Amino acid sequence: MPQENQKAYVQKVLRLYRRLPGTPARPRRADRQLAAELHRRGIPIDVVEVALRLATARRNARAPDADPLPPVRSLHYFLPLIVEMPQAEPPEGYLDYLRTIVPDKKPATNPVTPPNARRSARTHRCTPHQLLLPLELGAGPKSDASS
Repeated sequence: MPQENQKAYVQKVLRLYRRLPGTPARPRRADRQLAAELHRRGIPIDVVEVALRLATARRNARAPDADPLPPVRSLHYFLPLIVEMPQAEPPEGYLDYLRTIVPDKKPATNPVTPPNARRSARTHRCTPHQLLLPLELGAGPKSDASS
């Protein structure tokens, strides 16, 4: 049973991490190992979420004229704040507040089309006579100046 709890914990941590803006869509092996270590240390999932969202809010609150920060590439980026956070439950409403300040990434607006529903690439091939592109500026249909 503890193994299942660890697995669920790791999945929750990685899901929280992936949903943050500026983080990769696929966690690395080191991210999984860190999430398992956080479980072994007994760090509550709410504390991890507060740390992730708070660190992201701090990144987003930089001065507009500051140089852009590189993207977050690892869950380890958040480790100092996770360790620094008190291990008690966050204050009432604080996590909800952080969720409004740092919302999850927007889901893709275009649904993924299953491969078997896609049209054959042959039906969309263009032949040279179909491509009518101007070769220089001003080329194209001439307008009749007499009208």
